[in-house]
Amino acid sequence: MTTSTDHLIESTAALADTYSHALGGGVRIEEEPDARADLQRMTNAGLMASMAATFEVVRLGQALLVREAGELNDRFEHDTGIAAQTGNRNAAAALTDIGHISMAEAGRLVRVGKATKPRMSLIGEQLPPEYSEVARAVNAGELTVDSALYITANLEQAAPRATTEDLDAAEKELVEFAITNPVDSVRKLSIRYRDALDVDGVEPREEVLVSRRGLKRMVLPNGMKRYVLDADPVSAAYLDTAIDGMTSAELRKPRFEAKEDPDGCGDNHEIIGDGRTMPQLNFDAFVDIVRHALSCKEGLGALDHTTIIVRMTLESLQTGLGEAQLDGVEQPISAGTARKMAAEACLIPMVLGGKSEVLDFGLRKRLFTTAQKLAAIERDGGCATAGCNRPPSYAEGHHIRWYKAHDGPTNQANCVMLCSACHHRIHREGWDVVVTDNVVYFIPPASVDPRRTPRRGGRPPVPAPKGHDGPHYTR
Repeated sequence: MTTSTDHLIESTAALADTYSHALGGGVRIEEEPDARADLQRMTNAGLMASMAATFEVVRLGQALLVREAGELNDRFEHDTGIAAQTGNRNAAAALTDIGHISMAEAGRLVRVGKATKPRMSLIGEQLPPEYSEVARAVNAGELTVDSALYITANLEQAAPRATTEDLDAAEKELVEFAITNPVDSVRKLSIRYRDALDVDGVEPREEVLVSRRGLKRMVLPNGMKRYVLDADPVSAAYLDTAIDGMTSAELRKPRFEAKEDPDGCGDNHEIIGDGRTMPQLNFDAFVDIVRHALSCKEGLGALDHTTIIVRMTLESLQTGLGEAQLDGVEQPISAGTARKMAAEACLIPMVLGGKSEVLDFGLRKRLFTTAQKLAAIERDGGCATAGCNRPPSYAEGHHIRWYKAHDGPTNQANCVMLCSACHHRIHREGWDVVVTDNVVYFIPPASVDPRRTPRRGGRPPVPAPKGHDGPHYTR
């Protein structure tokens, strides 16, 4: 016989065992225990194992909190007297008092709790949760609260125009993906599934976002002026392309003074070679663009070679129906908007499924052509390393098999897009990179993962257009 907390108890015991094993069985006993001393004694492998066990306990603890939040919300909605008892107006407010958490975190717990709680029929029969696969994965400690929320929220938006069968299939595939991928990738893929399930909803959602655009200006007490800008997807694509074009050109300037990080791309991407932070560099780029626009009519140096890439199907380009994707912007735009943008010289339409320039040039050229890099960007989405998320303007094409050492050809199949920091780290630590079915995988060295389990990189999977068997992603 088992109880609802058995899994959490077992996981906590496993964490204690893993922690002790990482210390060789010698856990420090002190009046005021301090984990720092223990952690400093662990090997790298021991520390990683302890963290993995800790994360499992955290996920199982979150699973219990989700169920508790769902029950708490039910009691508030059914007026059981709990509002008067706690002095709170709703479940989220009560959670902030009990857990000392933010209202945003409390809201996430309540929303996931509602989406994964068993339902009751009109005659009192218990029904499965609305999102039963998400509920199963959360309860098993396989899925984080954030991933569960992105999946359920996006499927909920698609639900009015999608069939039950398509929604169920999408939920299963999103959960399968989320179990082994970072939350940021889950968010991006969930948005793509929403739009694959509800193609007709892309244009109305785009109109809503455009209506919410705005720029607020205010003066702060210290004399600084603050600008708060909300950009719709198309406007964001223009802004990001311009700013990234300027900042990436600045990052690639030669540095003649020795620095701790001469290339300006440390692992945290915080400090640039000349001492500026990334926010300062972004600001300077924006001001330079505005200053130039006000003062002269000539091209703006680094921006002469920047482009916005819009990807869409040939059918969408011809008919203006469906959706299109902009580089560096998660929200899609309507195909009609993309067709209007295609008249501009700074835009390159990438038609998926159509004929493209021949990309294989063998060993004749050392540098990748623009067409080869554009094709690699289409596959990788910027820096291909999982979790990096640097946009295309910060990434360069690099040979998977080195040009000189391994006779690596300069063609698209041997090209991977990497930012400077990830490029250096992969060579320094000895990661392997392979491309299988047009998907980039990074294989860690044994020092990072003794099993050397491949980690998916590049863009999240793209759901296929909705058909008789619903959308599905290409693994």
